[in-house]
Amino acid sequence: MAEREVVYAQSDKNNFKRYFYKYLRRWYLFLISLVLCLAIATAYLAWATPRYLISSSLLIRDIDKGPDFQSGNPVFRDLDVFNAATSIENEIEALKSVTLLERVLTELSLQATYYVDGFLKKREIYGSELPIRLRVGQLKNFVGPKKITINVRDATSFEMTDGTARPALYRFGQPIAKPYGTFVVEPNQVAAGTPRKKVYVTLQNIQDLTAGYHKGLTVAQINKKANVLVVSLMHPVPEKGKAILNTLIEVYNKENKEDRNLLATNTISFIDERLGNLISELSDTEKEVEQFKRRNQVTDVRSEASAYLQESTNYNQQLSQLNIQLDVIRSLQRYLSQPRSQFELVPSTLRIDDRSLQELVARFNELQLQRKRMLRVAEPANPLILNMNGQLATLRQNILENLRTIGAGLEATRGTLAARANTFKSRITQIPNIERELNAINRQAGVKRDLYVYLLQKREESALSLAATVSNTRVIDPAIASKTPVNPNKPVVYGLAFVLALVLPFGFIFLRSFLSDTVQQQEDVAKATTVPVLGEVSHYPSKGTLAMADTSQPLIAEQYRLIRSNFDFATAGKSNQVILVTSGIRAEGKTFVSLNLGISLSLTGKRVVLVDLNLRQPAVLAALGLQEGAGITTLLSEPTVEVDDLIRESTVAPNLSVIGTGPVPQNPAEFLMHPRIATFLGELMRRFDYVIIDSAPVGQVADAFSLASYIDVTVFVVRYNYTPKARIDVINDIATHGKLPQALMVLNDARTENSSSLK
Repeated sequence: MAEREVVYAQSDKNNFKRYFYKYLRRWYLFLISLVLCLAIATAYLAWATPRYLISSSLLIRDIDKGPDFQSGNPVFRDLDVFNAATSIENEIEALKSVTLLERVLTELSLQATYYVDGFLKKREIYGSELPIRLRVGQLKNFVGPKKITINVRDATSFEMTDGTARPALYRFGQPIAKPYGTFVVEPNQVAAGTPRKKVYVTLQNIQDLTAGYHKGLTVAQINKKANVLVVSLMHPVPEKGKAILNTLIEVYNKENKEDRNLLATNTISFIDERLGNLISELSDTEKEVEQFKRRNQVTDVRSEASAYLQESTNYNQQLSQLNIQLDVIRSLQRYLSQPRSQFELVPSTLRIDDRSLQELVARFNELQLQRKRMLRVAEPANPLILNMNGQLATLRQNILENLRTIGAGLEATRGTLAARANTFKSRITQIPNIERELNAINRQAGVKRDLYVYLLQKREESALSLAATVSNTRVIDPAIASKTPVNPNKPVVYGLAFVLALVLPFGFIFLRSFLSDTVQQQEDVAKATTVPVLGEVSHYPSKGTLAMADTSQPLIAEQYRLIRSNFDFATAGKSNQVILVTSGIRAEGKTFVSLNLGISLSLTGKRVVLVDLNLRQPAVLAALGLQEGAGITTLLSEPTVEVDDLIRESTVAPNLSVIGTGPVPQNPAEFLMHPRIATFLGELMRRFDYVIIDSAPVGQVADAFSLASYIDVTVFVVRYNYTPKARIDVINDIATHGKLPQALMVLNDARTENSSSLK
């Protein structure tokens, strides 16, 4: 008959249930992990400083284009103050600038941060909560924050310590000088709530403070299609954060407007000065014409002179233009040479057609604006300011030199034009001297009149620029703080704690199972060997081995009945009288399986004898509660001893007999090769239906191989969570090469995580 194998098909559902119960039976690990993680999360939330999100939104107007009267209107095309376009990226960088933020923190006097004792940690206070205020005079550049503790004694005095000396008594309003700076402590008359006696103050220099706030400041465009910026800051004190953002936007608008107005204001001042001089000059010229006509009693020139004067007039017009430019150049030279204009802007609206001069004036004005901005936060003696002063002096000299060069060129041109004009004058020598003198006077008056009109027009343009200058931003939402802290976020922290509470025990159990080299599931056996599995035996919680006789363990009794049925099925048509029960290593349950299998077979009415041939560590008689006596070693060493002298009836089953080992020999392997072994086993086969032999482990000693020729069936015992997976390879080698006949396997000590049939 073909060999039949006993296998247990398990569905995916059973596999899932097995893994589920594998983790469920260690529920206490998940509970402990959950309690610990939630406790740590609660402690973290109690200790961590809550931070609120403060944000403000503002609209940036006129993106990438100026007002309607800018480049599109030819009247104002050459007015520089109108030609500045606005870029959203430029505004973002300007709002995030360190200089702007430093000015804000200085205006709010935030070099001092105040704390009071709170639950588990110190708590920052601001505004009306402050019992005292530090009015900082000057802080020197020091590394790291300086911590000060102030104890208010009464309404007029306080004690202060900074860790460098013993506490000292001071009066409110008294100047305090320390190596790191000078300051004055004043009481806050508008403090709300219960007066606080102890306040902790942290002083920081403005550079470090600005760097810290700059890292948390965010300016972003919320929508690419909308010119709206959101300025946000995270801070533990909402009122303080709102004050910083509101002041930041206010100072930004103020600086923006100041920069726009500065150039126009200086231009108007310069033009007003020149207009005053021109009015006086025009008045004198007009009086001179009037007196000339009265003195010579003339009102018009002769018409016949018009043809000769036509060409002269053209040259006079050119000379007039040259004179205007020369006058402007001389005015600029006088303006730049004045000491009071040393740090003033050079008007850029009075254009002279020279590219190098325009570039020098633009660089000079830009450097003047940078110097004025630096003076807002730095002293005049600052090295940066001094460096700028040097650069401005150099640029001023370059501009003056350029003006001299241009003036010399214009003078040469004027000389050429004057020479040509003189040629035509020789043609009109017949024209009375009166007309020549009158033309000269009118020419001078025309030059001054044209210059006056030009300057008056530019003044109106500059005045319009000044009047039209408005902030290019509009606050949509002032600074608003979130109602709840955004960091740490309670739901997120507790959620992470809950997830971690599940992951930690899950990972521990998984890694423990993954790193284990013992047999955990029946699949571990099936992957390593093709030896048929008779069945699984559940974990027996009692100390004894008589599970078949224990009425409290019906499941194990039923499992042995199933093993008995599978044994009959697997050995159908084959000899199965002599059964060898062995294992790979000790303590896998050979004796437990041998004894209960024998009891199960005896309950069917079969006569069964259990022979303890484990000559190294016998355990059968002890498991049945029987005393050691004559056994196999006695039979083999004493010829007069018969088989009947060794057979002992058990008290656990009516058809079950046992034979012990007798005295343990020093050479067990040689004893099992004794000639009387064959006679002994033959006699047992004649008397009993089944002979079950409990032998030593085959994976450690070779005792069982000495019995290979006498046995019919080999039952290997594998213990869950104990037998190394490498031992399955030994069993597979034995079965594959036929070292022991008809190999079968029993999986012992199955728990809920090892077998789906136990769920």
